[in-house]
Amino acid sequence: MAAVVGLGFALGGFCLGIRSIGDNSLFTHIATGRLILDQGSIPSSDPYSFTAAGAPWVVQSWLADLTYGVADRIAGGNGVRVLGGLLVGALLALVWRLTRPAKTLVARIVLAALVTLTGIAFFAPRPLVFGLVLLGVTMVVVTEGRDPRWLIPVMWLWVNLHGSFPLALVALGCLALGSRFDGDRTREPWRPLLWASLGVALGAISPLGPKLLVFPVDLLGKMEILQNVVEWKSPDFATSYARLFLLQVVVAVLALVRRPTYRAAVPLVVFVAAALLGARNIPIASIVMVPGMALGLAGLGGMDGRERGPATGVVAGVLVAAALVVASSSLSRPAYDLATYPMGALDWLDQRGLLGGDNRVATTDATGNLLELQRGTDAKVFFDDRYDMYPLDVSRDYVVLNRGGESWQEVLDRRGVEHLLWPTSSALGSLVKLSPDWSIVYTDDEGDGVFVACRRGVAPDCP
Repeated sequence: MAAVVGLGFALGGFCLGIRSIGDNSLFTHIATGRLILDQGSIPSSDPYSFTAAGAPWVVQSWLADLTYGVADRIAGGNGVRVLGGLLVGALLALVWRLTRPAKTLVARIVLAALVTLTGIAFFAPRPLVFGLVLLGVTMVVVTEGRDPRWLIPVMWLWVNLHGSFPLALVALGCLALGSRFDGDRTREPWRPLLWASLGVALGAISPLGPKLLVFPVDLLGKMEILQNVVEWKSPDFATSYARLFLLQVVVAVLALVRRPTYRAAVPLVVFVAAALLGARNIPIASIVMVPGMALGLAGLGGMDGRERGPATGVVAGVLVAAALVVASSSLSRPAYDLATYPMGALDWLDQRGLLGGDNRVATTDATGNLLELQRGTDAKVFFDDRYDMYPLDVSRDYVVLNRGGESWQEVLDRRGVEHLLWPTSSALGSLVKLSPDWSIVYTDDEGDGVFVACRRGVAPDCP
């Protein structure tokens, strides 16, 4: 019965992962994967923007990008969706395995459901999911006492897939320190950390070399800009996933009170603190907390999941059939969900030959990502969400526009922007309407609405 329930979580994860693609970050990852396949090499400088063209770029998730590029080459957007479904399915299967110490079905289901519901917002097909899967593998290796040398290939992959790999070392250190406080004076709890560290060091043996190892440090050096990004900010608990995470923390505390151990307490304190500092750490903290929670809730709820019988096979068959129906229905819909993007305005600009090439159009970062998916290296965007790549002066200029700062006109002058595609309801939108230097030539009132404005005396045919 426990295996059937675990199958249900894995199949549910697959169905979650094949949702239509709307994540703007993924657009650029797919475009970069295509570029790697076409060029046969990883780009080392920015190929997409006119504000940072040629600037050094460490494609830290190059292996994930390449994987997305291959999936896209084989089956287009649906190939990327299936890959995402397999990753999320594997992740929830690993989470279910981590709940084993809870022993009873009720406790295990509660734990796995909390992680699933908390992570839904993050389970889009993007490189972070690769990191979450490898975190699950790491936690299984450690909590089940597997040979820690398996962490060498795990960490090599993680270094080349996503920049969250240092958090694995933090998690392993917390578990080892907790074991020490619990009275284990042997070297055994520290072995996983040592082998994982070796795997991280060997991660430098890759097409990008040691740059990958210092990438997280370089990224933290741009916190001035990253603090303007929602997922890098502290969660405000207005979102459902943040509230569910808070519920998981409450359950974790209750589990710790029921069966106190430092091995559960140290990771709980450290990773809850990390999640409170940045919302992007919530899914990682949610997974790291599971083994300690499982030990604390052990024995609650009766059934231990070892029950067998014809019904279990029937239930498994029904789950598989239901998943096939859901997956078939989902994959029959368009691969990309672009409902929140200004497609009408982009079509208007494209019909007039105002996109790409020598044209200088400023858009929001999300629209910049979409243009890179659609046009590749001909996108020539003002900005996208690669905050790790853009020079600070470019990122600061984008923040000024996004906030409608006083120097917005200076920014557009300095960057030679001829056309502006921006949300109508934004602060910048109000400023442009009042400016004699700009003329609004297109509006789209659907949803929040967007406008296109041209610069008088600079953009051709601007009234």
